[in-house]
Amino acid sequence: MSRCRRNALAVMLSLCLLPAIAAAGVDPAFNEALQAASNQVAQGDSLGAAIAYERLLADPRLETLEPESRSEVWAHAAIAAGVQGDDTLAEQRVQKALDIKPDYAEARLLLAGHQISRGQLDAAADNMIRAIRDSKDTPALAEDQVWYISMHLRKDPARRLALLQGLFDQHWKPDGIEPIWYWVDLAELQVESPQSDRVAATLERVDAPLPLIQLRADKRFDRFIQRGDARFDPVAAAQRYIDQMRVETMLSPGLNEAAVALANALLVTGQAEDVVGMTQSLGDFAAQARSLPEAEEARPVGMMLNARARAFWQLGRNDEAIQTQELATRMASPGDDTEQKLRLASSYTGLHRPALARQTLRDMGELSVQGEGMTQVILLQAAQQLADADAQQQAHNALAAVRAQAPAYTMLGLVTDHRLDEAAAVLAERLADPYERGSALLELQQLRERPELPGDKDFHASWKQFKARADVIAAAEKVGRIESYALYSE
Repeated sequence: MSRCRRNALAVMLSLCLLPAIAAAGVDPAFNEALQAASNQVAQGDSLGAAIAYERLLADPRLETLEPESRSEVWAHAAIAAGVQGDDTLAEQRVQKALDIKPDYAEARLLLAGHQISRGQLDAAADNMIRAIRDSKDTPALAEDQVWYISMHLRKDPARRLALLQGLFDQHWKPDGIEPIWYWVDLAELQVESPQSDRVAATLERVDAPLPLIQLRADKRFDRFIQRGDARFDPVAAAQRYIDQMRVETMLSPGLNEAAVALANALLVTGQAEDVVGMTQSLGDFAAQARSLPEAEEARPVGMMLNARARAFWQLGRNDEAIQTQELATRMASPGDDTEQKLRLASSYTGLHRPALARQTLRDMGELSVQGEGMTQVILLQAAQQLADADAQQQAHNALAAVRAQAPAYTMLGLVTDHRLDEAAAVLAERLADPYERGSALLELQQLRERPELPGDKDFHASWKQFKARADVIAAAEKVGRIESYALYSE
């Protein structure tokens, strides 16, 4: 939910460490010096690498390299500059690498990452799309960067289709897990474009319960989905996904994305006790930890603690749930704790602790539009509980401001404030939007719910009233359907 905050260095290193340079027909001493500088970057000797690359880039022997090798040197030098925090120099060097070899995909991804960190999203999108197209192998793209660019392109379906189709064709699987929700987005783009003949191939890689529920709810996909076939049965898909993730966790044990995916899949099917059991040692460890986890472990630790908290909520063990949610927030890396804070603040309003919710959401920093929308819905609920009319109006104004880009949160805010006529109007707009329709239909499905919290009773009553309105049902049935499933929402 947070804006991508990494500087160019972190983006570059998360994307790739470029291959070692080995240029034939060049002074062996120069080759050794190039390799030594590259090794210094990989080993964390940023100052030594920076000094080495200053010398190597000025060496006339550089010009004797073939264009591909020369471009690689400039890209390595860009990483060294990023390690030293000199983003301007890093950008100049990676641009030089692309001047020499325009189809150098890894260098173009470095440039796209740098542009994301600076908020130059249109340029970043163009470079990311081209880099994916030019990649000889699956592009080493971080999932949060793809999410951020994909969200930026929501109002630009042609470029968004190019982005997601390129990733699909390159078999992109961040952390080894099929990014199924991206393929749902791709199928929506395809079905609205001349590429509808590619929808069936895309759906072959969609085999998880909630994505299938969304697709089954949307009449545009009726010709691609056999509703009586177990292949498209969300409950059967849930068990298949659990089985698949169990295999993945056996092949790659430990705290990782596969473990997170397994825990979340178990929660969708209501197997909360299993999640409590599989996270018990983590919960004990985190409660006694005196320091934050390493950066690469922070995300799976936080997500597994979130899953543990959700399990407790499902079981009605609210004291343990809120303690675990607080622990997940405490264990998050500073500057990368937005999602944890939002979950915690929402839990506080559910427990009717509005002052704590407000305190949690102070100093949130720069947020994506979606993060801002969620923040304002929580602040609106807290203002209601505190009978703070001014704060309620401020939240509504903020939600109105994000309506074009995040209408789901504007609608939720209106339901929260019992302004159901206005909420129904927003829903009608969402259902008319071909790229918002699927998520709107998913929200209207009848799924299992965790035990109600005291602070959520008012909202739940308003939401049930909203879903039961004749105009809401009619609008949904015009383009889709509302059905019941013995599964929990994520």
